[in-house]
Amino acid sequence: MKILHITKKYPEALGGDAVVVYNLEKQQEKIGHKVSIVTSNCSGIKNKENVFKFGLKDIAPNLDKITIRRVMSLIILFFWGLKRLGKLYPDIIHSHSADLGFFISFPAGLYHIPVVNTCHSVTFPDKQYGFMKRFAEIFFLKYGRFKRIITVDKSSLESFKEAGINNVIYIPNGVDTERFDRQKQKFEKRGDQKIIFLFAGRLENEKGLKYLFHAVRILKDRTKNFKFLIVGDSSQRNAFKNLAKNLGIEEYIFFMGKVDTDKIIKIYHNSDVFVLPSIHEGLPLTLLEAWAARLPVVTTNVGGIPEICVNRENALIVPPKDPEALADAMIEILEDGMLAKKMGKNGRKLVEEKYTWEKIAEKTEKVYERLI
Repeated sequence: MKILHITKKYPEALGGDAVVVYNLEKQQEKIGHKVSIVTSNCSGIKNKENVFKFGLKDIAPNLDKITIRRVMSLIILFFWGLKRLGKLYPDIIHSHSADLGFFISFPAGLYHIPVVNTCHSVTFPDKQYGFMKRFAEIFFLKYGRFKRIITVDKSSLESFKEAGINNVIYIPNGVDTERFDRQKQKFEKRGDQKIIFLFAGRLENEKGLKYLFHAVRILKDRTKNFKFLIVGDSSQRNAFKNLAKNLGIEEYIFFMGKVDTDKIIKIYHNSDVFVLPSIHEGLPLTLLEAWAARLPVVTTNVGGIPEICVNRENALIVPPKDPEALADAMIEILEDGMLAKKMGKNGRKLVEEKYTWEKIAEKTEKVYERLI
């Protein structure tokens, strides 16, 4: 089968969609499919023989924003499809955002190529996002010529139905359980005896970092024996640095910036607790990665998180936007080593059973086969 993935981001650009496409590509090539990638014209994205770039030059943090440059790039993608799809002639096109899928679906239709779109995060049901963003997402999903839409967040299925979008199925994200397992990988043990908390993800408001930093301020009044690693980047990085300084917690917060896969694995292996304080999520890859590394997790009950987290079994779950609850949960993990170990063990068991990339690629392949 010839598969064409269309994605905003691809390694080494930071983002969950980049990780998903890269791992699907690996698994699909392993079982004999020919895979090509179409992605943004971004300097952070590596050049490969099977990778085609489209649109105006941009930087990774801007790829999720609605800008004139982004709109122009989407129009360019439409004409790229008209010109190139007849030469590539894939059996299936798999887009990884509603806008990309919408614009490629019309030239794909001319060549009778089915299009599948994965929604890695669904924003239209959440009124904290602006009207235009939510309207555009519904418009793209409803009127794009998609044969199937995949959501990674089971809780969003009802929202799709209410919006009149019915060709939707659920397939979760996956994780590389071998690479992230610190019991199977050699890594240098740290000399520092402080407890290391970890956040990994885009430095955006929807990730709840403001509330996390207020929780750290509460935490430091109870213990000094910790530090917090912040892995990720965005245009808001300096704003979050200033917030840490204003709260008097800059000596506890370490901004690691954007890191490659090998380094992030080492960081997981050297951390003690993973914290994800999001106020909006689909099914976060970083949560699965933390479990694959056998880390206990503190997170919030938003989006797809409650589908996979069981409180006090594989995570401590707190309400979003609640610094006190976050701080209490982090303290509890510090004080209860048995609970922390149990949650890390149970999380690892869950990803081994349900969330390997082999299983996710197999489910995705079955969708393709029904459409071609």
